[in-house]
Amino acid sequence: MKQTLEIILKPEIEKLFDQFCSIFGIRIIFYSVAGKILKTGLNRGDSQFCRLIQQQLCGIDKCLAMDEEKRQECAIAGETVSYRCHAGLNEAVAPIYVDNQLIGFAMIGQFRTIRTTPHDLTRAWHKKYHNVELEQAFHKLPYFEPEKVRDIIGFFSVIIDYIVTKEIVALRGNLVISRIISHIEKNIHRSVSVEEAAQTVGKSVSTITHLFRKVTGKSFKQTLINRKLDVAERYFRQAPNLSISEVAAKVGYDDPFYFSRLYRKYRGISPSEYLALDKP
Repeated sequence: MKQTLEIILKPEIEKLFDQFCSIFGIRIIFYSVAGKILKTGLNRGDSQFCRLIQQQLCGIDKCLAMDEEKRQECAIAGETVSYRCHAGLNEAVAPIYVDNQLIGFAMIGQFRTIRTTPHDLTRAWHKKYHNVELEQAFHKLPYFEPEKVRDIIGFFSVIIDYIVTKEIVALRGNLVISRIISHIEKNIHRSVSVEEAAQTVGKSVSTITHLFRKVTGKSFKQTLINRKLDVAERYFRQAPNLSISEVAAKVGYDDPFYFSRLYRKYRGISPSEYLALDKP
């Protein structure tokens, strides 16, 4: 799924979100479905206020737990969810779907709609550090009236929808290719025909043939063979006790001589030469 979302994050798309961050002075983050950060707008890190909260006052666990909770909430709702975090900052997270399949999340945050630092945080900070550093950091964050925040979040949602719509053809193509490659890898021990691959994803043979050329620059057959040879090389490295014939059989070639000819054609060297190169 990470790779699928990264299809959206092309340079021109990243530039659009960087401009969004620059205009409003807020942070935007893209997450994989698993919650891994893939990209931050303008490569902007946490604000000074957030760093003080996470590193010197409350720890980072509360922030991570809330982020995860809100990602799950917006995924279930199927729409942007806006909220105020435990430190008093406003954030919003949007699910990114393609063909009803969740491929990741986009989040904006680290801005405020209140004028003063939450009292419980101020008291806790003063008790521990006896200075106003936390309040000063809080007031450096962008402030917006609630009506303005609604407009910002609305604009954010429109941009997400626009990008997914604009890129949906490419995304669909890559999703289909990913599903077929996954099917090939699960059945690496046998030959998968283009007809079987097409049936697996509910497409015609001609569609699959065209899609592989367009997306990968290679034919379905070339992709299939390269995947098999990739797995064979993994066996060569990780199971050196296996013979070339045994490795060939594991990737669907009963004839080791045919496998060797194919390997030389695609790799430029024989399996024996590869094994010799791989030895320390």
